[in-house]
Amino acid sequence: SMTFIPICRLKSGMILDRDVYLFNSITSRMVMLKTGAILTQDNIQKLREFGIPGVYINSINNENINAKAPNYIRPIIKKELRQEAISSVKKVYDMFNQAAQKINISSINQTMIVSKKIVNALKSNAEAKISIAKLKLYDDYTYNHSLDVSILSIAIGIELGLETEELYDLGLCALLHDIGKMAVPIDIIAKPAKLTPEEFCVVKQHPAKGAEFFKKHKLVANKIYQGVLTHHEKFDGTGYPNGLSGENIPLFGRIISVADVFDALTSKRPYREPSTASEAIEYLMGGSGSFFDIKIVKAFLNKVAPYPIGSCVKLSNGDIAIIVKQNDINPLRPIVRLFDRPDIMLNLYSEKSLQNLVIENVCDIKVS
Repeated sequence: SMTFIPICRLKSGMILDRDVYLFNSITSRMVMLKTGAILTQDNIQKLREFGIPGVYINSINNENINAKAPNYIRPIIKKELRQEAISSVKKVYDMFNQAAQKINISSINQTMIVSKKIVNALKSNAEAKISIAKLKLYDDYTYNHSLDVSILSIAIGIELGLETEELYDLGLCALLHDIGKMAVPIDIIAKPAKLTPEEFCVVKQHPAKGAEFFKKHKLVANKIYQGVLTHHEKFDGTGYPNGLSGENIPLFGRIISVADVFDALTSKRPYREPSTASEAIEYLMGGSGSFFDIKIVKAFLNKVAPYPIGSCVKLSNGDIAIIVKQNDINPLRPIVRLFDRPDIMLNLYSEKSLQNLVIENVCDIKVS
């Protein structure tokens, strides 16, 4: 199992799990560290000089790496915080489940503490792109999904320049956004086939059910209640429960809807295989202005790197290329260097002649 480790966390002795290609412009030579290479301080320094943001490391040989969490969250959030988050969200959800017989404000407070920790972790690592490279296979989808949506929402909030206190509220709102799903029968949630219209009606009640619970017991600030209620509204007014549109959808609802859709698409579900990060990004870009607020999608795109620098990709014309630089406007169209002809750089975004060229997939080619 492999893990993308940012450059600042690399230690000598770690074992590479993917080839890394470095192009030395002075000698015009491609230098390569092979899969299986053991990193030295010297190698790590080299990677730094080449501006490589991180590399894939074999996590079996590095016990200190959490091999279960999805790739894009590992560098940002420590395993302990992930576990703390999941257990605190679980407590709040259980409270909802017991028809709120035992309202325990301390579990909400615990969850707020978790939100603050996630915000602080993300703020102290602000330049980190969220790198997505692995399928996520979870047993416990609900809680992991809540946590991932919270991380992605906070990342968007930071990019939008929200104040720290507001980020704390946003993180809490995202952690609790799906609590109303507890009211949906499990056979509907886990159904491997398409839902009937009646079943979909039941599912559509979950934002209101969750929001009512918070409102009735005055458990959270109004902003948080509103975000839970509106995370399935769509920018063009075709969402639910209230068909709100545009800026009438509260900011938290608009942010969480982008994070929620992205995480849901890239997760394995009972009824389908996960989409790749680039497919999910295309979906968000395609839905900008109709389903999603374009400002929020742009902020999200600035935080997500579907193709880490140095990774090897196959282009639609069959060429193999190495990612050299991200493009902030459209992360699906970075600057690449041809593998066979390292002197040729292609800017997939700005060169008009390349408009039909797309990245088909990430490839792990072995070079003899």
